[in-house]
Amino acid sequence: MAEVLKAAVIGLGPNTAGKGGAHSFSYCHGWAYTATPGFELVAGCSRNEQNVADYCAEFPGCRGYRDYREMLAAEKPDIVSVLAYVGDREEMTMAALAAGARAVWIEKPFALTLRAARRMMAAAERSGARLFVNHQRRYGKPFEWFREAAGKIGEVLSVDIVQPGPNLMDFGPHLIDAALFALGPERKLKSMFAAIDWSGPENLWHQVRFENQYLGSAHFEDGTRITIEAGRDIPGKLPILRLNGTLGFAELHLSPQADAQSVFRARLAGAAGVSSGATTEHFHHSEDPALYMKRAAADIYRAITTGSRTRIEPEEAYRGLEILLGGYESARLQQVLKAPIKQQFS
Repeated sequence: MAEVLKAAVIGLGPNTAGKGGAHSFSYCHGWAYTATPGFELVAGCSRNEQNVADYCAEFPGCRGYRDYREMLAAEKPDIVSVLAYVGDREEMTMAALAAGARAVWIEKPFALTLRAARRMMAAAERSGARLFVNHQRRYGKPFEWFREAAGKIGEVLSVDIVQPGPNLMDFGPHLIDAALFALGPERKLKSMFAAIDWSGPENLWHQVRFENQYLGSAHFEDGTRITIEAGRDIPGKLPILRLNGTLGFAELHLSPQADAQSVFRARLAGAAGVSSGATTEHFHHSEDPALYMKRAAADIYRAITTGSRTRIEPEEAYRGLEILLGGYESARLQQVLKAPIKQQFS
């Protein structure tokens, strides 16, 4: 029989219509744990009493807590999902590791500073535990196709990211990670440059100010680059991700184009025209709002019990965080930053 790992969740969102989305992603974690053989969801914690009650009603057998330290001491979970405000995640991760957790599954963005991310990685290594950062889109078929296309379009030149809205800190980590997933881990960051419009009233997300408009570029040692645009004024015709090669291209869109069977479309080297694989999986998940999460959970279970690697290791998340935070620091200093990024307050 499979080894049973006790799972707990810190940070429970509201039980609203469309739960599992941005404001209640704890439900996706819960659905992933309960769908994966070997995991047992034993507890969840939130400062909001109603959120705790609703979550435990959704997952019978899950015990509710208002204090995460009390939960960790009482339940002694093997794996902890940390979903609370990003500024609190380091403290919660450290507490989970100190309580003996064998793994911590952290929501994106990994941290608000590079130093905090490094501290969490070092603490996990010291304790022999595993960290995973929730870039679950790496388990989606369109994203797998996007990555495979990198070997079918000639020499890879660049990836273009266009986020249709401001606040790169929110959705941007997923987009940057998808670009890095396609480019592969062997490409090393050389420099980062960005310009940001901060004008007008202060906009806050997780108590962090976000931009009106962003334009940046990450250059790699092999000559490839990632360009990033986000903001209130974005060309609506552009794909959200585009991989450019000498003999073709690949794109990911938020919705399928008129000539496409899915959000993925490409012109591959030697092909007569533009092609698109058929799938109901899309940019976020599919008809099942936790599909990519369930695949990630199965991969995490294998990693904890066998020592295997996953697609969502913290080192990969750190690469994306260095680009994300490096862009903000470059804009603040108004200069190109050489890698490794020396971010302010890092």
